[in-house]
Amino acid sequence: MQPSTASLPLMLKQLRLATIKEYWEELAEKAVTNHWHPEQYLHELCSLELSAREDKRLQRYVKEATLPTGKRIEAFDFNAISGVTMQHTEQLLQNTTWVKQGGNLLLFGASGLGKTHFASGIAFRLVESGIRVKFVAATTLVQQLQAAKNELKLTDALIKLDKFSVLIIDDLGYVKKTEQESSVLFELIAHRYERHSLIITSNQGFEDWDSLFDDTAMAVAAIDRLVHHATILQFRGESFRKKAANKQQES
Repeated sequence: MQPSTASLPLMLKQLRLATIKEYWEELAEKAVTNHWHPEQYLHELCSLELSAREDKRLQRYVKEATLPTGKRIEAFDFNAISGVTMQHTEQLLQNTTWVKQGGNLLLFGASGLGKTHFASGIAFRLVESGIRVKFVAATTLVQQLQAAKNELKLTDALIKLDKFSVLIIDDLGYVKKTEQESSVLFELIAHRYERHSLIITSNQGFEDWDSLFDDTAMAVAAIDRLVHHATILQFRGESFRKKAANKQQES
């Protein structure tokens, strides 16, 4: 290191250019050897820094999403069910305008048809494209929001979730029908309406949502908001878990 550049690592540290700080000397030697122009050397340094920051951002988004392990869309068996196709799925993933517009993705079907796997697979791909996602079980989310409401902090809790462009609510059908839980669930749906996206999995169709909401008018209002900008997929077929159990018995 030349005397004139002795303070460079400190300046790079203060500028929070950690990757450039790590590689500038190594890349400088390469630049001299290959007779790079100064502009090319600067370009390579900036590319390394941006790439490293993108990797860290992706790791952070994946961690905060709390997605189920291994549930990638590439491993989803589209041939085992009807109601959803690879082509339609790729359209949702390649054109994410629906996320920017606060559109919803609603997945219905009996238990064991892969709704959670599908939602998680969609989420992984959205995260990889730079979209912040959060996955949470419906019962857990409702309990958290109910606790926040009891502490007069429900608005704060809803605003905190706004940092996630997509909120996945898994197994909505298991939410208990009580006035308190119905209320916070409706407030969440109303708060995100036309602002941020929801992906919901449920083993109960809309016709049975009177079992989720204590008030029928509230159920209708919630459904109206959800379907206004929504893609609705109905999963049909035989339970993957049932198939696995039958195969195990046969063996």
